[in-house]
Amino acid sequence: MKNKKNLNFSTILNCFYIFLSLFLLLYTFYRAQIIHESKQLQYYLKYYLLFLSSLIFWLYVLRIKAQSKIIFLIIGSFFVFSLYTFELIRFYNISINNLFVGKKNSPILKNEKLILLEQLRKSNIDTYPSIIPNIFLNKNEIDLYPLAGVSNVKTVFCKEGPEFSIYQSDRYGFNNPDNQWNKKIDHVLVGDSFAQGACVHEGEDIASRLRTLSSKSVLNLGMAGNGPLIELASLKEYVSDINVKNILWVYFERNDLDDLKKEKKNKILIKYLDNSFFQQLNKKQKQIDSLVKKTIINEEKKLKLNNFVEKKIDNYFAFKKIIRLKIVRDKTAFDRGLNFGVDPLFEKVILQAKKFAEEKKSKFYFIYLPDKESFKKNNVNNKNFYKKTEILEILKRNNINLIDIHSILFSKEEDPFALFAHRVYGHYSTETYLNIAKIIKTYIEK
Repeated sequence: MKNKKNLNFSTILNCFYIFLSLFLLLYTFYRAQIIHESKQLQYYLKYYLLFLSSLIFWLYVLRIKAQSKIIFLIIGSFFVFSLYTFELIRFYNISINNLFVGKKNSPILKNEKLILLEQLRKSNIDTYPSIIPNIFLNKNEIDLYPLAGVSNVKTVFCKEGPEFSIYQSDRYGFNNPDNQWNKKIDHVLVGDSFAQGACVHEGEDIASRLRTLSSKSVLNLGMAGNGPLIELASLKEYVSDINVKNILWVYFERNDLDDLKKEKKNKILIKYLDNSFFQQLNKKQKQIDSLVKKTIINEEKKLKLNNFVEKKIDNYFAFKKIIRLKIVRDKTAFDRGLNFGVDPLFEKVILQAKKFAEEKKSKFYFIYLPDKESFKKNNVNNKNFYKKTEILEILKRNNINLIDIHSILFSKEEDPFALFAHRVYGHYSTETYLNIAKIIKTYIEK
């Protein structure tokens, strides 16, 4: 009787693996043929082979003797169990040290910034968090798109280490001493969080270092989360009426192209490809402050009232990543190969920015910043990682001045991870921002 139950269970488990293999094979077909319209067959070929082989294998196991079938099922189940065990350990960073010694680098609590804001507001009511302009991407009801934070307030930015970075925003909500706008401007930076100065103290960002090193006036229009289209918009809105010597376009390889995919869907941002389009944001600061403050207040209320809901959402996304073995596929380089090329819109945006600079008789520089992932063993020899080769080809054929921080600084370091904040975070250390400013100074003064 016991043997019969074992036989029935093994048959059921065997059928489950057959069904799972068939389902994954059909899902691969759906992704390859329908979602990607047969344009990524080279990438999906390995998945076709894997799931087809799995289907044939489990169909074969179904026909063999019961004793051999049980052995194969045990091996197969142990293999699946091992994969998901590894995934869970890496995803949640489980280790003997974390379990028994205690975490030395505990993750930032979701409400830690809120606590700090409440403390600072007791002595200074005009304290706000730095806002990410791309938070407005899906707000189709607004008829004005802000490109910076609240103006003239103490601004709490981000934390990668023991303390948050805090700065006083300028008249337009950017990370600058306000008196820079009263001077003849020499250099302007546009970019994302790396240009804005994440996550270092006030005066330690690239623009501030460049001011000190060169004794020149520098405007920083960088904001976290910015992509190429928002950066072009920032130039047109805040630099059109002033003369500058150099425009420094700070490009971060990891997410700028992904940001562009989202930005081009916004009905306001896409209009910036038209030379004549402006929102005249430098004349609408009261309206911008009102909208940004309202958005911040609403987001803070959500954090205070919906912590549980937010945790559930986080768990849902965590479950999706784990069930798809995201880390296993990444570590084995199995999940790489999708290549859509660089969106043609990227080149169009860069050429618009270059043309903008030329019309102002300014020099245009493209500053290429590397991501931490570029220096991991399985990526370091991939010259086109994050489509770098394609980006450099675009710059070369359009005669755009390049300052490749990857090649000039990071690739010459024996330990490039030491250039990142505390070695563990995604942004750079204070010293690295300083070194980048020194490199930029050298190039623009040639």
